[in-house]
Amino acid sequence: MSRLVRRSFHEESQLIQVACLPVPLRVDVLERTELGQSTKIRLTEKIGAIASTGAALLGRPVAEWSVRPPLPTREPPRRYDLGGGISLWRLPVGYVRIRERHREMPNRLAEAPDGLRFPLMMADKAVTGWLDCTAWLIRHPQTTILVDTGESASFGSDAYFAGIGQPKRRLYPRILDGAAPPGGDLAAGLREASVETDEIDLCVLTHLHSDHIGNLDRLGQRARFLVAREETRGASGSGRLPEKLPRDGRVEFTAPSLDHPVFGKVQPLTAWRDILVAPTPGHTAGHQSVVIDCGDRQIVLAGDAAFGDDQVAHARIPGIVEDAGAVRETYAKLLALRQMKPTIALFSHDPRNREKLTAYERAPAANRGLLADAMATSYAHDQFVQRGAAA
Repeated sequence: MSRLVRRSFHEESQLIQVACLPVPLRVDVLERTELGQSTKIRLTEKIGAIASTGAALLGRPVAEWSVRPPLPTREPPRRYDLGGGISLWRLPVGYVRIRERHREMPNRLAEAPDGLRFPLMMADKAVTGWLDCTAWLIRHPQTTILVDTGESASFGSDAYFAGIGQPKRRLYPRILDGAAPPGGDLAAGLREASVETDEIDLCVLTHLHSDHIGNLDRLGQRARFLVAREETRGASGSGRLPEKLPRDGRVEFTAPSLDHPVFGKVQPLTAWRDILVAPTPGHTAGHQSVVIDCGDRQIVLAGDAAFGDDQVAHARIPGIVEDAGAVRETYAKLLALRQMKPTIALFSHDPRNREKLTAYERAPAANRGLLADAMATSYAHDQFVQRGAAA
């Protein structure tokens, strides 16, 4: 066997170990019941999925083998007045395309074990269109906070993956496709919001996947970075990229200290305790969200805790998660927040973010709570019916 072939096999085994098998893989037939139907993942399908994963990871990047549509017309940043001197800016920063099973497994595969989800996802050749990578800018009387940094136009380049080991460097472009249009970078978006990169006090990172930390190097030296400690542990066996974090002392670990009726402990980011960081693990070990308490209502910047309200309402697990059980617990907490006060959850790749915020902002203050509940409930119901019919 040639050295090249041996190295390829070695790289493949590393890649599968990094991304596919966070827990021991069972190859027995999984059977469950959903929507009145028995669902099975047969041994042959499991073996085929694992074989497809190896082929995909040794093959071409997603951008090369799939039909790559033109980038969407860039949306300008949009400001939303939350009251109390607080404003929220939605900053579209780059795009990603992912496999359909990445966004959500079909019904018959929905309860696949954590260690099998990645191979089943990689066996899928259906790729989504471009999905927004959303960064959020919070202008508060006491501080200026950025939540996530979006994707970079340099995704996939050597410079982008500088300092990152070969398995992940090869892995990422074969899982997803990322891009950003000219003039669509983070610095340009911030300038349109009348903020310079060196005015950011704090950047909260929901998690350390590429499309959320693609522009860390664009922020000024003033910015501190807040990440959950769990997000940096065991990262070599995941898709997380702590290697991209600054190493100049500006990274801080989230330190929950304030009691919260739903999350247990949260970290306040302001003296008014109206901006909170809360643990929402599952998608990754240290995934966290930002809660903006607006008095009569609250907004959750929920990162990749889900792709939309329908997944939360009906406990539908996205294709790739590190811990499906933790995802369900996070879903339960997001639903419990609505028992406290009307709540809107904004997910990073949800195309309805603009619609939800616009309707919420325009509604009279007295009706905003009813509107928030109605929007989340009606959309989740519609999506559940549509997906159930299509399954």
